[in-house]
Amino acid sequence: MKRVGNIYEKMLDPLFIGFAIHAASEGKRKRLVVKRVLDDMEGHVQKIKEMLQAQSFKPSPYHVFERYDHLNKKYRKIQRPKFFPDQIIHWLVVLAIKPALTRGMYFWNCGSIPNRGIKHGFKAVRTWLNTDKKNTKYTLKLDIRKYYDSVPHDKLMNLLRRKIKDEKMLALIQQIVDTTDTGIPIGNFTSQWFANFYLETLDHYIKERLGAKHYVRYIDDMILFSANKKELHKVRLRIAEFLRRELGLELKANWQVYKTEPRGVDFLGYVFHRTHTALRARNFLSFVRQCGKVRKMIASKAAIPFRVAAGLISRLGQLSHCNSFLITKKYLTGIKLKTLKKVVRNESKSKLQPAVA
Repeated sequence: MKRVGNIYEKMLDPLFIGFAIHAASEGKRKRLVVKRVLDDMEGHVQKIKEMLQAQSFKPSPYHVFERYDHLNKKYRKIQRPKFFPDQIIHWLVVLAIKPALTRGMYFWNCGSIPNRGIKHGFKAVRTWLNTDKKNTKYTLKLDIRKYYDSVPHDKLMNLLRRKIKDEKMLALIQQIVDTTDTGIPIGNFTSQWFANFYLETLDHYIKERLGAKHYVRYIDDMILFSANKKELHKVRLRIAEFLRRELGLELKANWQVYKTEPRGVDFLGYVFHRTHTALRARNFLSFVRQCGKVRKMIASKAAIPFRVAAGLISRLGQLSHCNSFLITKKYLTGIKLKTLKKVVRNESKSKLQPAVA
């Protein structure tokens, strides 16, 4: 595959920089540092341009904190970079290299990619279970041990060099990658893209060398189907060997090979069965608690906070893909969707004010 060059110069376009600033500021426009940048867009665009022209960007120290991951029930270390200039530079890098990274990307790679999120992965599993009972008789579920923390910098850069031949861009990426001793930090916008890209060779190995008929990946969570249980065990061993040898990674020990029916496939927050799709048990419990909290607020005539309203709307979006008519009818009693949407709409309007000023 032909490598892509002359990427770095694209980032010097003031319109390109302005777009990156607005994209990086999304959801953060009430923060003072973000307001200052947005209030002087022209000046900050020029500063970023001069910094890139002189190749003088130096990554700032991270703000390090822990955040509880409700999906995986554990605390994660977050390393958040400064908004200016780091987060803006990260956005510029991703916007510039995105065409190169997405070229040749496996179709059912579904994590943190525009138009390829959870809905995309949902469609894959649902379609295969509905249309190919024979080749979805058994399920292999696996993921990678401490994935973000384990990505080797040298191997990541070697794979990026196969896509990119712009030395200025590669030098800038190397600076961002080397802000940590090992792995890629959860908190960088670039890390989402690098994490997806790094497993591209694994995707092609599974499909082209191992001949997997049905395979889907969301970041490092993987699901494979087969008509043969022994075949999936062989595939799992070969995947583990490929990860160790080629990518310097290890499979997590909690891998599973099992008969798809009647257990179902627990993936992306859902449990997929032949006849229906259900919300994962702990997600359903969260939904019930969210409904209870909102009903109490309505009963006491208290204002519903934006995060509470947005969270419940998001959960209802999940439920819309499930067989959930009776569930929503039971637990949404007394809660009006238009009230929740009004809270979110008002918050969105308030966030736009600083950018307009």
